[in-house]
Amino acid sequence: MQLSQVPVQIVKAWATAGSKTNPIPVPSQISITPGAASWTDGFPPLCDTNASAGGMPPTMPDMNGGLYQMSAIDLWMCAGGGFPYNSAFQTAIGGYPKGARVLMSSGNGYWVSTTDNNVTDPDTGGAGWASADENAITALTGDVTAIGPGSAAATVKWVSPGTIGSTTPNTGAFTTLTATTPGSSDNSNHAATTAWCFLGFAVSLAANGYIKLPTWMGGLILQWGNANAATSSQVITFPLNPFPNNVWCVLCQPINFGPNAGRATPYLDVVSTSGFTQTSAGSTNSIYWLAIGN
Repeated sequence: MQLSQVPVQIVKAWATAGSKTNPIPVPSQISITPGAASWTDGFPPLCDTNASAGGMPPTMPDMNGGLYQMSAIDLWMCAGGGFPYNSAFQTAIGGYPKGARVLMSSGNGYWVSTTDNNVTDPDTGGAGWASADENAITALTGDVTAIGPGSAAATVKWVSPGTIGSTTPNTGAFTTLTATTPGSSDNSNHAATTAWCFLGFAVSLAANGYIKLPTWMGGLILQWGNANAATSSQVITFPLNPFPNNVWCVLCQPINFGPNAGRATPYLDVVSTSGFTQTSAGSTNSIYWLAIGN
């Protein structure tokens, strides 16, 4: 068959407003109501017996009732409706067959039976059922890629490098992304929040300032400034005081203001995480300094 051959969908069940027996009883009515229809017998033999021999014709309510029940199911299916788990129904048929699909009680997906004669309730955790909803997310492991404008019933959380886990489901598109702090050596393709990217970052763009790189970049710190050189020792304190761990290098450069300006020769006496002691030999002048650490 082809898609173009789709039949016309019904928009109303047969005899919706007409006289009908609804529902048609399941047990035989032969010994109860002469000529009455049932799902067991259909129309009984009496309806196929000549009236002169005591027979009687089918009634319009029975005919309408049978057609109404069948067409009501067709209408529901034409509308795309599904059927939830029904304990009485499964008992009547001896359990759901393997591959049967039943609507979740929430209406947000389907269960599929993985075994024949399945008499358990999937909505209460019964055995022999699996989620058949193409849009449902029941568990996430490994790297996850979301594509398209649709929604997903999950919130993604970065549990640890290499693992994605789900938290309490939300309705709608992915709106919450939380991340724990991986090691600074993690160079994977995992998503990261802006809070994680800026963790540990600090900056002061001033004449005497500093910049501290984020934690995931190792927390490298550069500090800089200028000071008047002095023939006697002077203590210069770092703007970001102190360096949290180490001072690896401090550099000083005299500033020459012109061809007739004196040139100081700065040198360092003591360097600590809080600052350094500087002395200039010769003519006094100003200096620039740069410190590197973490």
